[in-house]
Amino acid sequence: MRIAFYPGCSARTTCGELLLATQAVADRLDIELVALSSATCTGSREIRAADVERFVALNVRIIAMAEAQGLDLMTICNTCTLNLIEAKQRVDDDPALRERVNARLAQEGLTYRGTARITHFLWYLLEAVGEARLRSLVRTPLSEHRIAAFYGCHIVRPPSLYGDTDAREVRSIETLVQILGCSTVEYSGRTSCCGFHCSAQSDVIPVKLSGRHVASAKAAGAEAIVTPCPLCHTVLDTYQDDMAKDLGQSLDLPVLHLPQLVGLALGLDAEALGLGRHVVPVKPIRWAREQAS
Repeated sequence: MRIAFYPGCSARTTCGELLLATQAVADRLDIELVALSSATCTGSREIRAADVERFVALNVRIIAMAEAQGLDLMTICNTCTLNLIEAKQRVDDDPALRERVNARLAQEGLTYRGTARITHFLWYLLEAVGEARLRSLVRTPLSEHRIAAFYGCHIVRPPSLYGDTDAREVRSIETLVQILGCSTVEYSGRTSCCGFHCSAQSDVIPVKLSGRHVASAKAAGAEAIVTPCPLCHTVLDTYQDDMAKDLGQSLDLPVLHLPQLVGLALGLDAEALGLGRHVVPVKPIRWAREQAS
């Protein structure tokens, strides 16, 4: 299997372990991740707020780069996923905008044709790799472990972009986790906002928002949280000490990137998955400690 791969900014900087784990899992699954040279940031959501057409052109350029290689495009960041899907919808629905954007892209010899499908690693595992193959490759069944799924906003909202009627009903992470042998916990906050995009102004909002989510997951019996978004991971992992102080209770709940959990089930070791890079130690989870030993 081959797919154009857009890791985004966080996986190459603050969450380098996410890129490491994704590449390790892709190798184990015989997925060729085709890098896009000179692909830029999708602009988070700030450029969109300042200049919508520039935002669209920035994202459509990345899609056109995948199309030039005849490939679909995969991301590992919720915000990148949202930006790319929204930009694609805008040019697909507006021929005049598409023409203006293509005029910009022509300066680099690129053309957006609308042929590439945008997918996230989570969806790709379920749809392209599939349940049967994933189950056949599990080497370290994660049975008896209880995982809390944390989706974040940008992979489920707005529902109109994703074909869902209610973001709260999304179950893709739970489906994948159960394929790997884990059980999942139900708790408030699984599809809520982590507050990352408020952190540039104040840490108080992400601490208050996500503190409630982490405490709820722990109260429900979770041994770890798994998220498909590096921005959510940054908040849930990095700010957890502040959350605990704000709540006046201990949390100490490890937060795994989605590919790390998959990699553990596939038999990859802790070093290959970058588990030592987390702020909240992953070692309280029994299987991670066994893998590292």
